[in-house]
Parts: sequence; C-alpha cells; structure tokens
Amino acid sequence: MLAIMRARTRDEMRKFVPAMKNLLLVLSIAIGLACVCTAARGQTANLEKEAACQTLRPASTGGPLPANPNVLVVRSLGRANYEVAYRGKVILLDAWYDELRLPYAQQFGIKAADVSRADVILVGHTHFDHFGSAPPILKRTNADILLGPPGHQKLLDEGVPEAQIKIVRGGETIKRDGYTIQTALAIHMPIDQAGGLAWRTLMDKTTPLTEQEKAQFVEWRKGDADGLKMYLAEDPLDPDKDTWYHGTIVYVVTFDDGFRFLFSDTAGVLSGGERVLADSIHADGGKIDLAILGYLQTGFNLQKAIETTGRRTQVWDPAIFIPSHFNDGEKSDLPEMPTAPLFEAFRELAPHTKGIQPLYRSPICIDTKTGSFFVGNDVR
Repeated sequence: MLAIMRARTRDEMRKFVPAMKNLLLVLSIAIGLACVCTAARGQTANLEKEAACQTLRPASTGGPLPANPNVLVVRSLGRANYEVAYRGKVILLDAWYDELRLPYAQQFGIKAADVSRADVILVGHTHFDHFGSAPPILKRTNADILLGPPGHQKLLDEGVPEAQIKIVRGGETIKRDGYTIQTALAIHMPIDQAGGLAWRTLMDKTTPLTEQEKAQFVEWRKGDADGLKMYLAEDPLDPDKDTWYHGTIVYVVTFDDGFRFLFSDTAGVLSGGERVLADSIHADGGKIDLAILGYLQTGFNLQKAIETTGRRTQVWDPAIFIPSHFNDGEKSDLPEMPTAPLFEAFRELAPHTKGIQPLYRSPICIDTKTGSFFVGNDVR
C-alpha cells in the first residue's frame, strides 16, 4: 500500500515540478517587465545632451525640436514673447519681433520673416508690442491665433483668414491635437502716466537717443500708425475695444501627458477669472508645472511689482516661474525689473516655486517627468 502511495506521489511530482517551473518563469518575466517600466518612468532625461538644449536657434525658425518626448524647451524671445517646443508642437506666446522694435526696444535676433513653423500663437493682449508681428507669421505658417476681441479687425485688415482666428473672452476650454487650452479673463497692468513720464525723462537724460535713433523713431511712428490708432481707440464701455478689462487673457495649456504651463503677458493684479481657474485646477488635484507671469511696473515701483506678481504666484503655485515683460534693454520706454528681489521674496511668498531669469533665445529645458531643468545660459 505504501509503495503504491509513493508511486502516485512520484507521478504527481513529475507533473507538478514542470508546472511550477513555468509559473516561476512567468512571474520572473512579469517582475522584470515591471522593473523595466518603473525604471523608464523614473529615468531622467540627459538635458545637456539634448540637441534642442544646445542651441540659440528657436524651433520656430528652423532649430531642432526636442528629440526626447519628455523634454520641453521654452525660450524668451524678448518683451513678453516666448516659444514653447514639446512633442512636435511649437507654441508661440505673443509675437513682436525685431522688425517692429526700433528704436527703444532691445534687438534680440529674430524677425517675423525668420519664423517658418508654429502651431498656434497665444496673445495675452493686443497692444502693438504683443502681437504686431503675428499677421505675417500666420499667413506664412497657417498657424491659428487666439486673442481677445480688440485685435480681431487688425488681423483681418492685414489679410489673415478668418478661419485662423479664434477670439477668446475668458472661460473657454479648447481641445487641440496633443494639448488643451483653458482661458481666463485677466486685468491689464494699469498705466501710471506720471511714473511713466518720470522714467522716460530719466532715460532721456541718462541714455538719450542718438540722432540716428531719433530718425528711426520718426519712421517707426509712421509704420506703427495702426498700432497707435488701436491704442488711442481704447473704450472701457465697449468690450470689443477695451484691452484693460475685456481683452487681456491668461492661458493654461495642458499637454495630454499631464504637463501644464500658464502664460500671462502683463503684470495686472489677480483677476477673479484667474482665481476661479487656478482654484478649479488645484481642486481636481492638478498642478501648474511652469508659470510665465508678468513682472513690471511702469513707474518702476519695485515693491508694488513684487506684491502683485507674488500674489499671483501664490495663487497659481507653480513649480517653476519665469517672468515676462520684465526687461527690454536700457533705452526702453519701460523700466527693467530686477529679478533678484522678486526671487528673494519667493522664499516666503512661494517657497516651493523655483525662479528662472531667462536670457534671449537661451534654452530652458525641463524634464516633464521629473521636474528637473537645465538652463542653457552658456550656449553660444
């Protein structure tokens, strides 16, 4: 009887052992794959070896797009102009380039004629120094443009097809290939006439225009007649002609992989629309990975600028902050705002936010999986 039981046990073990080996093999493969996937998710991109992070040439002018799908490149193109390149997309934030910037504004090496690719242009507000270069770019690239109502007729007058124009008033959610755009109605920075005049007088005394620059200014004024007419035609009682309270837009762009950035091209106080959008994002467990926010005061009121930008930064709570509209050269009609006092204030106002001061065209490369970044200020 015992011999029979032992025989049956041997037979069962012969069947059991191969089954166990197969099971262990399957488990080992599954564990190996899990480890590979975990490593891939946590892998840090080598930003310093990414070609797009080693050049001053923007993707919109023929420079390389990031090859690594987890690398986003953002560049300052002067004033409040920025370029974001990510996963085959090129997003321009405002458009006012060298050909329209004389004699005051800094030249930084890009003209509208240089721009050969763009998917969309997001315009924060439609004063001439924020979208003056947009019409030729739109006609050349067939990109779309999002902007507030005051700039609509200007684009049509410049021959931009209506199909490329999207007027936004705040509160829109627009789904595009690879990303989603949300908008909020913002408030334009108030223009301090007395402070602005004081700054302009100081510049005229300390850094006067040369005779050549004065002649350039006369020609520039002639060429910018339409922009000046738009500026003088502001009407706070007509939402389609008012920039301050009806035509200034904040954009939040969320890519399909979850990375999210915010863009504002003016240093106005926090609006109710901004607060609602920021709160809705945070309430759903979302976060702002990158914020480009205005940092400026026409009368060079540094403390007020820090308070205004600091308050907006607190509400949006971004991981990375880059200032817009904070510098434009020594002869600019607007003061150059120092970033060191702002970033020092962030230690208390926004301790989890890292501030970056950009240089024109230099790549700021962000690993969208880890949040680490590389600032290519030494790129030549």
